[in-house]
Amino acid sequence: MQHLPYEEQLEVKRNRVAELLGREPDEVVPSPVIWHYRNRMDYAINRELVVGLRERGKWWSYVDIRTCLLQSPEADALRDYLRRFAREKGIEGYDVRRHEGVLRYLVVREGKFTGERMAAIITSRPIADLLSDFSPPVRVDSLLNGVNGGLSDTSRADKVILIRGKETISEVLLGYRYSIGLNTFFQTNSYTAEAMVRIVKEEVAGSRTVYDLYSGVGTFTIPAAEVAEYALGVESDPQSVELARRNAEENGSKADFVTARAEALGAIDADVVIIDPPRAGVHPRLLENLVASSPPKLIYLSCNPAKQAEDLRKLRGYSIERLIMVDQFPHTHHVETIAILRRTGARI
Repeated sequence: MQHLPYEEQLEVKRNRVAELLGREPDEVVPSPVIWHYRNRMDYAINRELVVGLRERGKWWSYVDIRTCLLQSPEADALRDYLRRFAREKGIEGYDVRRHEGVLRYLVVREGKFTGERMAAIITSRPIADLLSDFSPPVRVDSLLNGVNGGLSDTSRADKVILIRGKETISEVLLGYRYSIGLNTFFQTNSYTAEAMVRIVKEEVAGSRTVYDLYSGVGTFTIPAAEVAEYALGVESDPQSVELARRNAEENGSKADFVTARAEALGAIDADVVIIDPPRAGVHPRLLENLVASSPPKLIYLSCNPAKQAEDLRKLRGYSIERLIMVDQFPHTHHVETIAILRRTGARI
């Protein structure tokens, strides 16, 4: 949507959210930064050492990206350097059809408020020895070789080899410091993530017990623990839970974390439940459990309002008290929505 003025982009998204959720957003939060805002990009690499993005609708076709206005000029420099480095070293790109070759992805993660940067080179087999003198002309605090030897075409690494620097980078949101790993989820726009943390913190203030489901590295759990009597983060990925506990300790937070699938929980005895699921939405079993447990208040964050609308129809006994649209993804059709749901007749 880069061809549209930013105000028009917001209007398109506002109309889409209203259509899907059956009401106008009560509040629209624009991104304070609309260029170079993404803190993570996964650049795909093919056999010809194209380092860029896939052509829309063609998983086998790669577009060589020289300038990406969504991340940073430093990410551009990293891509350019990797192309030259791979050719000089004779490292093959990956053929996604034949499942042959070595270089699969370049993952660039950046702390927009810390200046820290991670460069993770995802390969089909370990090549840390070949990458030992990988020295791009930009700051890299964490240089990793992530290994994905499977058929699944993903940038997630089954094994992570530290080449230089540290295994994680840090980002700061509203004064809370978070360590982020290669495989761990973190909100992709740090500038709007601050607004999301602020909204969630306001909504849980004064609560007795808060459950944060799909809690990741503790992005919302840690601020919630500061203003509620008790906050528990539930996350299925052990690496994320390990980092969440480290983040809680670094922030002096009393937040607790457990490694569990949200849909496998028993009865949820909480005043407020935060739900921030992946694009596929909330697991049907968890939706049933929420209806049965009937917590007075739900905070449902979603990067897929269409799926969110489906889930909300299944949350019988709840109504939207407040709807906030957050433009996490300027210049794309994607948008984040935060639905504050109240159980009918509930008071907290």
